[in-house]
Amino acid sequence: MQKHILLVDSDAASQNRISQVLRQSNYQVSVACSCDESLNMVNDLKPDCIIFDVDLEGTSGTIMYSRLRRHSQTRDIPAIVCTDVGPRPVCFGTGVPVLNKNCSGETLLGAVSAAVAC
Repeated sequence: MQKHILLVDSDAASQNRISQVLRQSNYQVSVACSCDESLNMVNDLKPDCIIFDVDLEGTSGTIMYSRLRRHSQTRDIPAIVCTDVGPRPVCFGTGVPVLNKNCSGETLLGAVSAAVAC
């Protein structure tokens, strides 16, 4: 069965590049541009993984992640940070990969594959 990824990023170029890499590897991808949009989508979509940027329009990805972890319906969804904000922008815990937006498709797919395998 095709795994569903929710990509949360307000940068259109990053959305396009990451979505293309994922779709070419047979992942279903939904895109949100903001924290609020992603939180509205996540319960309906029930994604297998969420990839998000820390630097979002409005509320930050850090706050979005915190909100997801507080709710029993979303706390176990694997997450991957994909950002340009420093080498490790925030400590999300050891189980949350932090990738640079310019990482290779291979690196991105490796992190997603590991996340959805759990």
